[in-house]
Amino acid sequence: MKRVTQSVFTMLLFLFMLSWSCGSGASMLDEMGMIPGLCFLYVHVSGNMDIDLLPDGINEFIPLWLCDSLNVLGDFGVSLLGVNLTDFTPQLLFLSKELGTEEMLLLGTAGFHCGSVEHQQGYDLIDDRGSMIGSIASRDGWTCLITGSGSDRSARRWVELEKEESLASDTDLISISESDADLTVLISHNSISFVSVIPTGMLSRAQVAILNDVKDLIQTLNPKALRISLEISNEEPSVTSLELQLKRGGDNVTTFTVSFSDTEFSPADLFKLIRDGGNLF
Repeated sequence: MKRVTQSVFTMLLFLFMLSWSCGSGASMLDEMGMIPGLCFLYVHVSGNMDIDLLPDGINEFIPLWLCDSLNVLGDFGVSLLGVNLTDFTPQLLFLSKELGTEEMLLLGTAGFHCGSVEHQQGYDLIDDRGSMIGSIASRDGWTCLITGSGSDRSARRWVELEKEESLASDTDLISISESDADLTVLISHNSISFVSVIPTGMLSRAQVAILNDVKDLIQTLNPKALRISLEISNEEPSVTSLELQLKRGGDNVTTFTVSFSDTEFSPADLFKLIRDGGNLF
């Protein structure tokens, strides 16, 4: 994976010194109050997470240099707000309590190699063709950078977001959201229910069959919320643990955990093995 560019790295040094003494001290509930309830999923990334473990292929959908930059400064979050159906590019909301709008602007303009326009809530990021590629806004000690077309409208809605409209209003998701893992994925009932209304007109017969199996499983389990957590210990040998926790109807909870440890292979070797389809060397 390519590391951040030199210009971004220079900004990181400045931002790291700026935020060295400023811990976020925010709970997951506080964080969820900053995320629109209709998002498809939310990912909390701990400052301990090794971003290099993520597959390079996802760089087509998410700017890994930005994840690297925010990860250096501490915890951050990424939310999938929507998908542009014309080119299937995602609209993402990056959330941080470590940076203000000015600091996020330094990262955004250096990383995207773009200019900016100031507005009432913060800044819009503009490329050399005059097209908008992102927006930055702040509220209540949090700062977000939203990517994609229409990011200025999304930023305005985020500034005005009420708790009742956020993930913090989802009691089922809150009940399983607390995690000290390096990476935590939260999926609400709204996203799970969306699977049941996906149109099948453009799907192949095999894809429709898979979708119907998923719908049958959802109907059987009656899922209300899902948490997926990845934890990598610092002990020797390192232990990689993956946990899935599913909140179901009737306040039932299903928990599934799998762990991996090897005296020779590191967590990085394990992820490389998975990425390369079994060819570790």
